[in-house]
Amino acid sequence: MIWSLQTLRFAAASMVLFLHAVQSAMRISGVGAVPYQYALVGSAGVDIFFVISGVIMATVAPGRTAAEFIQARVLRVVPIYLLCSIPALPMMAIGPGLGWRNILATLFLWPATDQMAAPALGVAWTLCFEMLFYAAVALVLCDRRWLYALAAIFTGAFLLRWAGPVFQFLGNPIILEFVAGVAIARIGKVRWGFGMLPLGVAALFLTAWLEVIPNGHTGLFLTGEENLLRIAILGIPAVLIVYGAMHLRAQQSVWTYLGEASYSLYLVHPILISALAIMWVFHPVDPNVIIVVAILVSLVTSWRVHERIEKPMNAWIKRRKPSAAGWANATVTAFPGGHLLGVEKPGSFANAPSAAACEAASAREG
Repeated sequence: MIWSLQTLRFAAASMVLFLHAVQSAMRISGVGAVPYQYALVGSAGVDIFFVISGVIMATVAPGRTAAEFIQARVLRVVPIYLLCSIPALPMMAIGPGLGWRNILATLFLWPATDQMAAPALGVAWTLCFEMLFYAAVALVLCDRRWLYALAAIFTGAFLLRWAGPVFQFLGNPIILEFVAGVAIARIGKVRWGFGMLPLGVAALFLTAWLEVIPNGHTGLFLTGEENLLRIAILGIPAVLIVYGAMHLRAQQSVWTYLGEASYSLYLVHPILISALAIMWVFHPVDPNVIIVVAILVSLVTSWRVHERIEKPMNAWIKRRKPSAAGWANATVTAFPGGHLLGVEKPGSFANAPSAAACEAASAREG
């Protein structure tokens, strides 16, 4: 299952890359080389990422303490993100403007204060929800009663979204895609499961043909104003695609390797596309060329970033990271949050992934 999800992660990152390349070509040339409603299918890559994240968390969390879990997640996700945010900060300052709220959102991935503010790296709005989800899982690992409290907090915030940005963030419907990922991980494989993959793909292209895919922006994604519609149109197909992919018997290959590099691809490509856009202003070319060059440059550069920066950085951090017990005071001896992830008591850990498997999956998950 892990290898098939790795391949799907590359597909999801490529979908987002394709959408942003098409949008860049349209802004520069004013002409759409691809019918825009079909390019918008690429936005479903984010929804696929969220569902995969729920599946992976349900796989790697059992058997870990809350401290071990949150430490592994933060050290895996944050360093390369902050590194990619460095060039994004001056770009935001030159463009839409950089305020203290944006700096707060960039450094701590918390976008909600008195106003909703986006991180400097536009695609990092998704990481804001990833961190929120990690925090929720860590709390449940500490005590399963947090599961009910978190459900109440989400429901209350959803009903009170009119009250301000904090409620909009905590009650954002997009969180349900993480929950769906946990749910399908608990359901496991069924005989007819693989058929969900082509069904989900067909559903995505049907929504494109019907021209009903919402064309939002970072602000709308964070406030969740259109995310109920997004879940219905993109989230449900994403769940079907991920669940179907869970039934594939994939092996390590070039596609799974590209899946490992997908986090770098996701973070790096907006910076590259923005830099290329400056060149295209002075050297106009056909929009098809803009799209192809953006995709090729992003793929090659992100591969080198993954090999030369991300992997060495992760290896260095892994060698130097402190023990989870010393890093946070959230150690538990059993797994009281197992009710969420299908492990009821320590004795049932025989059915849980091995520590090595969990570590491998955690290292790959972006």
